[in-house]
Amino acid sequence: MKKNLVYGLLLLCTLSVSLNSCRTDEMLTSTEQTQKEKIAFFERFEKEKSLSKNAGSSNYALPFGNSMLAYFEKYPEKKTELENKYGTVDLKVSSQDIGGDKGDDRKLLFFPMLKDGKVTAVIAGVINAERDYLYFDVHQNTNSDVIYLINKFQHYYDTKTVSRNSNNPIDVGEVIIIVTRPVKLTMSDVWSGTGGFGNPGHDMGGGNGDFGGNGGSGGNPYTPQNQNPCEQTKNIVNNSKSKPAIDSLKSKASKGGEDGYKIKADGTPSDLIPGGTHSVNFGDKTGYQGGYHNHTPTGIPMLSPPDIDQLLQFALAQGNGNSTNASNAFIGMVAPNGMHYVATFNGSYNDALVTFSQQQIDNYVSDYQILKNDLTSSLLYGNTYINSDGSINNLGVEKLFFDTLKNMGLDGKVNLQRVESNGNGNTVKSIKLDSNNKPTPTTC
Repeated sequence: MKKNLVYGLLLLCTLSVSLNSCRTDEMLTSTEQTQKEKIAFFERFEKEKSLSKNAGSSNYALPFGNSMLAYFEKYPEKKTELENKYGTVDLKVSSQDIGGDKGDDRKLLFFPMLKDGKVTAVIAGVINAERDYLYFDVHQNTNSDVIYLINKFQHYYDTKTVSRNSNNPIDVGEVIIIVTRPVKLTMSDVWSGTGGFGNPGHDMGGGNGDFGGNGGSGGNPYTPQNQNPCEQTKNIVNNSKSKPAIDSLKSKASKGGEDGYKIKADGTPSDLIPGGTHSVNFGDKTGYQGGYHNHTPTGIPMLSPPDIDQLLQFALAQGNGNSTNASNAFIGMVAPNGMHYVATFNGSYNDALVTFSQQQIDNYVSDYQILKNDLTSSLLYGNTYINSDGSINNLGVEKLFFDTLKNMGLDGKVNLQRVESNGNGNTVKSIKLDSNNKPTPTTC
């Protein structure tokens, strides 16, 4: 959970000039180029933020931090250079994001830099209003405003027990130190450097190709590790930490209304997340590998288009740093008739950057319902997709799921596993389409 440390007002009437005067001379001119594509981390973050009611997702530390990691992955020499001079950037601690005046949509944010537990400098990130140019500048000297920032970050480390020098993006924004933004943003300052956006004086600067893509293609330089979906699902459903939460959702399923849990990589569940009649919004997904929820007696016993969209958000929340990557993401569903499915992400980080409008999701839901009605029509398909009581069977919901993925443009990007209870626990079956596009289960 994010903690807010309010350290009083920072009176920065002169910061707009003085921060520029104390900026270091580190330069990386080869990437100082404005690019037209939006930086992917910010584009997806702002889309999620606009849909989420969870206030915890509103701070920009996550896209700033992940953009920095993507830059360091592409330019490791810059990471080494900065660490040797100033220390490691701690992405778990940041200022709040600082906005411009009315009509100015730029964002400014500070991270501390540490050596041996001591804050040696602050690094400021600025994203332009169009979200297609980002730069970072390091600040370290005797200027009073910079010293103030360094001291405020240092005070946190002196008074709290934390893991320092960490670059784990899952923890981005865990601690937010509140400061006051510069008073005047139109002068030559930390916002614009000495020559405006694109000038050659920033420590790190560039567009989507530098902070989240390969050659401006819209992705980022990280490649997810391939995982065995069967083993991944077995670890989820049999984990001693996550299993009680999943079992509680099974009990809930027959009672109406949906609830859910977010689940961390070690299986630790979040607090119960109350949902609506047929939906659960998992909210801010930072720090969680996936989510589980129940469907209801009147709902369709399969993961829906909104569930698939939230799977993409869980994939992005992995951050692609070190031991975590997009392919770790999952979303599970249990239904009152014993149906139990888990979907795991099977694409790259770039594949998860698909942005659906609410109207598109609504349209997919409508298509989903129409297809379900068709599959349960004996006039169209006989008894192929229905049980003896006329309800949709496993083959039916599995065909529904794969047709929905294709409709959403995600064909081949998501794996599906069926979980069946037995006397000794759970049997996991991997569901794939055969040459006739018929869902076929294979026991893991």
